[in-house]
Amino acid sequence: MEVIIAGGGIGGLAAALALARQGIRSQVFEKSDEFGEIGYGLQLGPNAHRMLTRLGIVKEVEQTAVFPNALVAIDALTDRELTRINTGEGFRKHFGAPYMVVHRRDLHGALLDACRGHSEIGLHTSKQLARFEETAGKVTAHFADGTNVSGSVLIGADGLSSCAREAIMGDGPPRVSGHVTYRGVVPVDEVKDKSHFDDMTIWIGPGLHLVQYRLRGGTVMNNVATFHSPKFYAGNKTDFGGPEELMQMYSPTTAHVRDLLSYIGKDKNWILCDREPRPDWTRGNVALLGDAAHPTLQYLAQGAVMAMEDSVVLAEQLAKPSVEIPAALKAYQEARYLRTARVQITSRIFGEIMHARGGARDLRNHLMSQRNPDHYREIDWLYRGI
Repeated sequence: MEVIIAGGGIGGLAAALALARQGIRSQVFEKSDEFGEIGYGLQLGPNAHRMLTRLGIVKEVEQTAVFPNALVAIDALTDRELTRINTGEGFRKHFGAPYMVVHRRDLHGALLDACRGHSEIGLHTSKQLARFEETAGKVTAHFADGTNVSGSVLIGADGLSSCAREAIMGDGPPRVSGHVTYRGVVPVDEVKDKSHFDDMTIWIGPGLHLVQYRLRGGTVMNNVATFHSPKFYAGNKTDFGGPEELMQMYSPTTAHVRDLLSYIGKDKNWILCDREPRPDWTRGNVALLGDAAHPTLQYLAQGAVMAMEDSVVLAEQLAKPSVEIPAALKAYQEARYLRTARVQITSRIFGEIMHARGGARDLRNHLMSQRNPDHYREIDWLYRGI
C-alpha cells in the first residue's frame, strides 16, 4: 500500500507520520514551493498531547511549549474575571495529560522533522492537486504542473478550499461566518501588564473577544483579536473586516483591553469560515482529513487537534490485517464523524456565548461566575478525546 497525501500542513504531515508508524508508505504533495505554516499560536488540550505522544513527537513539541497555569475568562467591558479553569496538577491528573500552547510553526516543524526521518515518507513541494481519477483499485492524482502519480489511496488534506472535497462532495465554497481575526506576536519585554503572564487569558465582549498567551518557551506573547464585522452583517459580503472596524468594535471595551490592540498587527486579517457537518468524506479509495473534511471555527481551539486525531484513526484503520481500503476509509469516517461534528457545532455555540450582548451577556456572566475552577465536566467530552 502506498498513500498519496494532498497537502503538507499539520494534517497532511500528521497523516504521513501516523501511517509510517504503522509501516505504511506515503507521498506528501504540498502546493507551495516549500513546507511551512502561516499563523501564530495554537492551544493544545490534553487530547492533543495524547496524539503527539502517539505520533512520537511530544518531547520535541514540549521543548518550545508553554504550560499555562489557568484558562481565564474576563469581561472585556469591566475587566472583571468571570471564570477560570485551573490547569495544574488536578487538571493533569483528571485528563492524564497537560494543557499547552505552542507556535503553529513549531508544531509543524516538529512534524516535518519527524517525517524527514522516515524512509516510508516522500515529501514533494510545488505540487497542487488539480484532479484525481480512480481505476481498478488505484488512484491517480493529477497536479497543476501537468504531472501525475498513482497510489493505493488518496487522502485530501488540502484545507478549507479542498480540491479533493469538491470532487467528492461538490458543495462549493465554505461558509463565511462574518467573524474577522487579527493577530500579533511581540517580545514579552514589550508587554506592560503581566498580571496574567502565566495564563491563557480571553477577554470577552459584545461581538468580540481578545486572547493572549505566551509562546516559544515564554519568550513572546501571542495576541488574537476577533470581532463580528458590522459591514458583513449589514450585507457587505466583499469589503469588510478592515482595521477601522476592529477599532470601532473594541471602542466600548476597557482601556486595558484597547491597549492590548497595540500588540496586534493591522495589516492582515483572517476571515473565519466553517462548513456544515457532513458524513460523506470518502469515495472508494479517497478520503478527506482535517479542514478538508470538517472545518471549524476557532472557538474550541480544536482545528489542528481534530486533524491529528483524524490521522491516528485513519492510520489504524488502514493498518488492520487484510484490510479492504474502501471499508477501512468508511470505518475511519464513522469513527470520526460525530465527534468532529460536535466540535463544529459546539464551536459555533461557544462563539455566540463569548460574544453575547445585553441580557444574554448578563446571564453568561452570572453562570460563569458560579463555576468551580477545578471542575471539568463541561469539557470532559472534548479533552478526554479518543
